[in-house]
Amino acid sequence: MNRMDFTEPESWTRLRAAAAEFAAGHVTRAAVEAERRSGDGVNREITRALGQRGWVAPAWPVAEGGAGLAPLEAAVLSSALRQAGVPTTGHGTTLLPANAIRALGSDYLKRRILPGVAAGEILISLGYTEPGGGSDVFACVTTAERDGDTWIVNGQKVFTTFAHLADYCFLLTRSVPGSAGPRGLTMLLVPLDSPGIQVQAVRTIGHERTNIVYYTGVRVLDADRVGEPHQGLAVMQAALAAEQNVAPASRTGEIAAHAVEFARIQTGPDGGPLINDPLVRERLARMAMEAEVADLLTLRAAFLDAAGERPGPVAALWGPESYLRAAAAALDLAGVAGLLDWTDPAAPVDGSLASHYRSAVATTIYGGSSEVLRSLIAEQRLGLPRSRPRR
Repeated sequence: MNRMDFTEPESWTRLRAAAAEFAAGHVTRAAVEAERRSGDGVNREITRALGQRGWVAPAWPVAEGGAGLAPLEAAVLSSALRQAGVPTTGHGTTLLPANAIRALGSDYLKRRILPGVAAGEILISLGYTEPGGGSDVFACVTTAERDGDTWIVNGQKVFTTFAHLADYCFLLTRSVPGSAGPRGLTMLLVPLDSPGIQVQAVRTIGHERTNIVYYTGVRVLDADRVGEPHQGLAVMQAALAAEQNVAPASRTGEIAAHAVEFARIQTGPDGGPLINDPLVRERLARMAMEAEVADLLTLRAAFLDAAGERPGPVAALWGPESYLRAAAAALDLAGVAGLLDWTDPAAPVDGSLASHYRSAVATTIYGGSSEVLRSLIAEQRLGLPRSRPRR
């Protein structure tokens, strides 16, 4: 009788251990508290340290500044770093436009940008969403007008996370007047120190900082264009596919572990630890199972990508949705005590239960809202009719 072997390869075990060692040396209490105060999601010192190991872009070849890891190994490493508390928003987001530049950028852009990305020296934010667009990135009205060897950009973007720290913005613009939807778009890599750019902070319910960015007569060199003029759809598809084929916000395992920790130290109605309650144990078990599914879907996405197939947004949907379910269940278990955040010395588990729930609510719109991702799964995987109007 054949048996399925679920034993992890030794290389995965070594990567998890290396990630834990890295976090122990770099994710200090000071770094954690600085992130809690700022909500930036970025620590440039840690990002540079990752770059020194080739871990900013672990799947890139060593010759390009990566670690030369296989796709599954890179997925294991990234997951282990995230779970160990290493900030991943900055370099993880940067890799989306960086991979688009690798695929469709000019040789000039590749030489100028990619080595800095791999070294952790260059960060790129995403300039997609606009005030009236919601999850429809192609409802773009920010304009780019060609003027010789430059483009003149005017418009506004919202939810531009870490734009106040980034070096560039991967900016979606409408370059053909009167065009609509995915037609007539051009992608520009805009230096964020350019004259005419104003960054305004927005604080979220999850204690995270995002930004509104205003562009007024900003001149961008044509050499900083990614892809062909007016063909931004192909560039966007390359970047969006990378974002939706992973589960960057899958933190279900973190909240599940914190909920178990709380249940072990909290006294239940019978005077014993709360974890002794069968109903509590059932909810903790469900969190653990959903966390395992989230991790497996992340590996599945890497496996299919390595095989040349399109994984689709299954992992990107399950990760945030399971995270939100687990965070809500943890608050139910904790009651009023779970609402205390890290600023209150009496907060259990260092205030993580409240922090997780606040963050989880927002993750269901990252990389496309849950409704959009469900629609894509229905069309791409189940063959159901398109539910959204074509432009």
